[in-house]
Amino acid sequence: MVAIVGRSEQLAVIDGALAAAAAGRGGLVLVTGESGIGKTSLADAARQRAAALGLQAAHGYAVDDPGAPVLWPWRRVGTRIPELEEVLGAVTVPDLDDDVVRFGVSEAVADGLRRAAGAAGLLILLEDLHWADSLSVALLRHVALDIAASPVLVVATARDDPSTPFGRTLPDLLRGSAAESLPLRGLSPGEVVQWLASDEATAAWCPLADELVARTDGNPFYIRVLTSEAPPPSGSLHDVLAERSGMRGLLVAPLLRLTDEARHTIATAALMSERLSPTLLAAATGRTVPVVSDHIAAATRAGLLEHGVTGLSFVHALVRDAVVAHTDPQERSSAEAAIAAAMEGTGDTLLVGAAAAHWDRAGTPEASVRCREGARTAAAQAAAARAHEEAVAFARMSLRHARRLGAEGADLAERLVELARYEWLANLVPDGVASCVEAVDVAEAAGRPDLMARAALVPQGIGSVETAQVAGRLCRRALALIPEDQLAERSGLMCLMAVAAADEAVDESAGPLSASALDLARRSGSAQAELEAIAARHYVLSYPQAIEERTVLADRAVELGRTSTTAMGGLWGHLWQCEIALQQGDLGSLNRSIEEVDRVAAQRSSPVGRWHTHRLRAAQAAVTGAFDEARRESDAGLQIAERVGDISMVGMCHALSIQLAILRGDPGDVPEGALPLMERGAPPIPLLHASIAQTLVLVGQPERAVAVLEPLRDLPGRLPLGPRWMGTIGQVGLAGAAVGDAELAGRCHALLAPIAHWGSADGGGSPFTYGSNEYLVGTLALAVGDLDVAAGHFRRAVDADLRLGARPFVALSRLRWAQCLSRSTGSTGSTGSTGATGSTSPTNTTDAARTPSSPSVRALAESAAEELRVLDMPGPLDEARRLLADLAPDSEAGPLTARELEVARLVADACTNQQIAERLVLSVRTVESHVRSALAKLGFSTRTELALWVRHHSRG
Repeated sequence: MVAIVGRSEQLAVIDGALAAAAAGRGGLVLVTGESGIGKTSLADAARQRAAALGLQAAHGYAVDDPGAPVLWPWRRVGTRIPELEEVLGAVTVPDLDDDVVRFGVSEAVADGLRRAAGAAGLLILLEDLHWADSLSVALLRHVALDIAASPVLVVATARDDPSTPFGRTLPDLLRGSAAESLPLRGLSPGEVVQWLASDEATAAWCPLADELVARTDGNPFYIRVLTSEAPPPSGSLHDVLAERSGMRGLLVAPLLRLTDEARHTIATAALMSERLSPTLLAAATGRTVPVVSDHIAAATRAGLLEHGVTGLSFVHALVRDAVVAHTDPQERSSAEAAIAAAMEGTGDTLLVGAAAAHWDRAGTPEASVRCREGARTAAAQAAAARAHEEAVAFARMSLRHARRLGAEGADLAERLVELARYEWLANLVPDGVASCVEAVDVAEAAGRPDLMARAALVPQGIGSVETAQVAGRLCRRALALIPEDQLAERSGLMCLMAVAAADEAVDESAGPLSASALDLARRSGSAQAELEAIAARHYVLSYPQAIEERTVLADRAVELGRTSTTAMGGLWGHLWQCEIALQQGDLGSLNRSIEEVDRVAAQRSSPVGRWHTHRLRAAQAAVTGAFDEARRESDAGLQIAERVGDISMVGMCHALSIQLAILRGDPGDVPEGALPLMERGAPPIPLLHASIAQTLVLVGQPERAVAVLEPLRDLPGRLPLGPRWMGTIGQVGLAGAAVGDAELAGRCHALLAPIAHWGSADGGGSPFTYGSNEYLVGTLALAVGDLDVAAGHFRRAVDADLRLGARPFVALSRLRWAQCLSRSTGSTGSTGSTGATGSTSPTNTTDAARTPSSPSVRALAESAAEELRVLDMPGPLDEARRLLADLAPDSEAGPLTARELEVARLVADACTNQQIAERLVLSVRTVESHVRSALAKLGFSTRTELALWVRHHSRG
């Protein structure tokens, strides 16, 4: 319990988490810190406390061995939890869809943990996760999101290293509401004194506590090593360090007291990392198991090894590292080769990667031959289990030794293609692109256009213009050499070229390329090639004007998807049909298509399909004004996205939250920290930056919004039709309207007016829909000041959105219509009107849209205000009330809106925000916004001042 000194705060957190787990509320505790800081001691304390509460415990650990099987920490947990053992074997099944493997296994593990926990509760200890493979960390992230409502506590330990899979995932792990972070720091001099004084053997060191902390930064392990013998007579720590060659000498001193043979055995054990199997160690050293066992016993007595909960291991990684560093380099090389040969001799496929790693360190020509092939096999195994970062490491190892042995031509090109594929799957985009370029160069020199094509087709799902340009050039080079009769291969290259051209969005070349690719795919007779070409063609045609061809493509994709080997192949057609239904304003077709997406997702066990179901239902709920339902669906989708680990899916969920905030006009609806994150990490996508500009206006920062929008002002005139065309033009136009840029709004209006009769969907899978485009286009015309044109758009929007059930946009269109009429007549309550024949041209300012039977400004504003109140849309509601106040000013309200005055009166009645929200059928957040606004307008800082103002104003 040495390192428990000075950890009272951390122990209190663990005690609280254990008590919560015993009560049925799970959690995740992440203990981080440098080597020797006391992470294991804290984990041991957690295990002891769990036993005292009656919780079960299972233990797993990662090892410092690149050849360790994927999910090794979880496999160790499985030895204590039978429910997991069978599940974990599924990750190596190569013929399953990747999403199915990762998500299905993760769900099964989470379910297994819940069953194993029962009513008593369960503690899972996962140690040394800085060595864990990426799949183990992804599984932890998935489980952490699932256990909040289960009696399962996970305590994980790891060193501080942001370069590891765990380090990169740590911020995501800490976002969960049930996650606790316990970073450990060194002990203070006072804590060291408390520890040393508790043992007679170390009490004499107490006067040196300050110097011990200064020398070790308070690291408990180093302090324990330094105080393992009596303090020097001089009373100076310097004398202890001078007697031995630095800290390493202190750590390996016990090794030097062993016999030569035992030292060789223990040095070999140190090189084997955590795999201290006496049988394997005997094979590696050429000794018998009894002799090796004697050496292990001597090392255990000397304090080098221990038998712990993880089995036989070195007492600390620092000790093992010191033994390795102390070993002669030539002896290390021979021992590494012997270990690798012993591992290969077992015939255990799980040791292929470990053996390759030892061959790599052996450093001889023979070892290079063995490593070249072993690492290649290990890379394929890791990739099949979706451990992509491990696959990259082994592929690079194999390639390095292949080059060392003189690889060239087709052999080198094949290895480069494999490496590029693993790098791409691991999201190492620049490295993957570089490997593709080299592979194409080498394959072209070798006269292998087939390998050129394989390399060129690696960069799928390109995320940047630069990458798209490189991929396009590689595909063109390969296409020039692929024989004319290889139709499917040529189609695949042209598909990627078309997608790249569409993403680059500088010309209209994507259209002809995608059409030619589809023609080749159909002529090839390959259903899969045709489906992939349809996907590329549909992507290129993701704009409203292409709805007729997209409808044909979607129907054909549904047919082909029934026999597709991939989950997405089965989903594509149904997803596109959802978009078509939204564009046509056909709710019946939309509901049927969403049900089909849900059915295929369940049939294919596709988490991405389930995410799409939630995305579509969230968008449908939002457009009809069911905001709470939209949030629930989006949150469900976000959980799946975080488990899958797809950044774009996560971003789409957050985009819905931002759009809801803008729609409701409530800055409090913007997720905490979302705006800084968007600004800091936003990729150069105009659509996203236009959304940032609108959000900045919402939160009261219009000057910054103008600066964000400035680089996009020339976009409407140069963006070709293609993916994100409608979304980009629409959002840029709305941002221009929000900052008062009439010229920009007008140019966007001119582009969008011809498609105003459609619903706001374009085939691209937006997370949000505006109902009828008439509202969006009308908003742009209003910003320009073309009041008659705008009024015509809003009148048609009301009719279209009433049919669609898009209540928020019916209310908003009535409000904007009323604003148009009020401004055009310049009156306060006179009847203005618009009619069905109004032109959509922004240059038309005639009265052709007016009819005598149109509703009055007041009737439109009152209708809008009532609906906006019911829907809880505070921003537009304030606008409606201001308009009504202008029509018939309320002297009692002063500078406040009607709703603000209503809230202020309840504040004066000593109602809490919760009570006000319940009485007015608002959210607490909306009430808070009204209170803040009222205080700001009146120049007050407290609710008491506001209450006094109401009472005085009422008497006055």
